[in-house]
Amino acid sequence: MTYEELAFGDGDPDREPWLRSWVAAHVRLLIVSLAVAGLAGAGGWYLYERSWLPQPPPDIALSPSFEFKVVMCGCDGMGAATVEQRQETEAMLRAMPQVTSVEVWSGQELADQWRRSHRGIGDTERAQLASSRFGDVLHGVLRRAEDFPVIVERMKSAPRVSTVSRSGVNFWAGKAEARISLCGQDFISQNAPECRRSKRAGATGTVTEEEKAAVVARLRDLPGVETIYFQDPGHALKLVKLSYPDYKPDGPLPGSFYVKFSDPALARAITPAIEPLPGVRTVEPVLPKE
Repeated sequence: MTYEELAFGDGDPDREPWLRSWVAAHVRLLIVSLAVAGLAGAGGWYLYERSWLPQPPPDIALSPSFEFKVVMCGCDGMGAATVEQRQETEAMLRAMPQVTSVEVWSGQELADQWRRSHRGIGDTERAQLASSRFGDVLHGVLRRAEDFPVIVERMKSAPRVSTVSRSGVNFWAGKAEARISLCGQDFISQNAPECRRSKRAGATGTVTEEEKAAVVARLRDLPGVETIYFQDPGHALKLVKLSYPDYKPDGPLPGSFYVKFSDPALARAITPAIEPLPGVRTVEPVLPKE
C-alpha cells in the first residue's frame, strides 16, 4: 500500500469503498486508542493536581532521642554565667558515666544561627530579637535514653544553669525549609494572639478546613515551592514522645504544614505571604541538623 492510497479528499470513488471497509474493520482499535489517549490526558492532569496536594510526612524509621541541652544563664546584667561557671558545669557533665559526649555552643553562635534562619524565611522582625545575648549551651549525648533524669538531678547543683531539656528529634531537617504552625486546641494556640483573632461567636479559634485550603492555595502561588507536607496531630505527638515518652498534651497538638523549596533562597517569601492568613499561628524556620 502506498502513501497515495491513504490520501483523503480527491473524490476518487474507487478509493472510498476501501477506506470505509478499513475503518469498519479497525473501528474497535480506533475507539480503544482514543480512550487510552483520553485516559492518559486525564491521568496526567490528576497526577499534576495530586502533586500539589499536601503530602503526608516521609515514611522513615524513627528512633528515640539521646541528646540533651544544658542552657547557661545568658542575660547580661541578670546573673549571666561566667566562663568559669560554664567550664565547671561542662566538667561535671563529662565526668558522668551516663554521658558519652559534650559539645559547647556559644551564645553568639546561637544568636547568629537564629538571625540566619529567620531571615531565611523572610522573618526580619524575629531575626532582630537575636540582638539580646543568648546563654551558652552544653549539648550532650546520653548513653541510654532513660538516663536523662540523672542528668537533671545532677545539674541542680551546677552553677548558673538556666534549663535542662531533652533535644527534640529534628525529623524535618533537610526535608523542609519552613514550618507553618496552625491554630489548634492546645494551650499555646488558645492563648496566641494570632489564634484569638480567629475566634468568632461560638468558634474556638481552631483552624478550619477552609482556612487550611487557603494556606495551600497561597503556597501554590509562591515561586519555588516544591513540596507541601501536612503533619497531623498524631505524627506530631509521635515525635514528641521520642524525647518525652511520658508526655501528655493538654489537648490535641495542632497540625502543621512543612514546605520544601526547590531553592532555599526562595523561602524568604513565605513568612510575609502566609503568617497574616487566618488560622496560622506562626511561620518558623526548620533548623539544620545539630
